Amino acid sequence: MMKINKITIFGLLVSIFLIVAGIFLFSRENKQQTTVHISHAPTAEEVLKENANTDLFMLEDSVYETNIEWVDQLSLTKKDIVGEIESNYSNEAAFKNKMATKLPIGTKIYSTNEREDVLIVQYKGEERKYYRLSEG
Repeated sequence: MMKINKITIFGLLVSIFLIVAGIFLFSRENKQQTTVHISHAPTAEEVLKENANTDLFMLEDSVYETNIEWVDQLSLTKKDIVGEIESNYSNEAAFKNKMATKLPIGTKIYSTNEREDVLIVQYKGEERKYYRLSEG
């Protein structure tokens, strides 16, 4: 009868040890930090930091940039006037809606029939396509 008690006690101790070890390992695994990266559309300031000569404007809190090869190759038609450039960017001012780096004040901005992420402006007798910069 004594042997059964020793075996039972030994088994009980091993079981307790395994449970405690499992809890320890599980709790360490859950304490690992998880980093979440949230992407956002670039701001005008971020784009200009990369290239100070970028031709862009902001409309309805979105930044639009021109001279993007694949956008320039799109066949698009003007639809409605959606805005007009009201101010020009200078390094002292924060970038705001209807502000442009290169386009003069008064330049009309048009939507297109084919795409919602591209706008057209008429400037110096030519149409320029501006692409809305998105996350990434």
